Amino acid sequence: MILKKMLVVLSMAVVVLLPLHSANAAFSDVNNTYKPAVDHIVAEGYAQGINETQFGISNEIKRIDAAVMIARVNGFSADGNYPDAGFTDVPKNRQWAVNALAANKIMNGISATTFGSYQTMSREQMAKVIALTYDLNATSMDIPFKDVLSTVKPYVAALLEHDITQGKTAQTFGSKDSIKRGEFALFIYRAETIDSIEPPEVISVE
Repeated sequence: MILKKMLVVLSMAVVVLLPLHSANAAFSDVNNTYKPAVDHIVAEGYAQGINETQFGISNEIKRIDAAVMIARVNGFSADGNYPDAGFTDVPKNRQWAVNALAANKIMNGISATTFGSYQTMSREQMAKVIALTYDLNATSMDIPFKDVLSTVKPYVAALLEHDITQGKTAQTFGSKDSIKRGEFALFIYRAETIDSIEPPEVISVE
């Protein structure tokens, strides 16, 4: 992960020197809150817009789409050789991503044989994969949210402690809420630039 962070820093330096892909500037639904994050994940190849003019900031992410994005973030690719996770509901052209994440214990299925490909990804599920991907740990489990299960608390606490995100309200994380593409962009961007950005403001969209 140290090597990954070094590569991220270098890649960000390149992005500063080179013009961003023209699609970034053309996303009509990306405001100043999201633009640095969206520009970053598009430049890194983690995600693309839903069309040439929209990133889809408010669109919910399906678990299969999230798997592909997170697999790319972790450096996995379709050319890799990963053991079959045994899920029967994963499209063949995306099995590489799910298999890679399952093999590395980053993302699991909803049952032994079902990944839940077309279910939406929840905020608590994304908290877990972000924490595992970036090796984020919390020094305290003392969090104010009443809607976070004990099994997920370490991951939510880690994101909170590292200023990756905050709750929907003072007492709710929005654990079961579907994560939006804009939130995904913010989570990833903040995780990859932990030492170089200001802590996030408390806003209801994240």
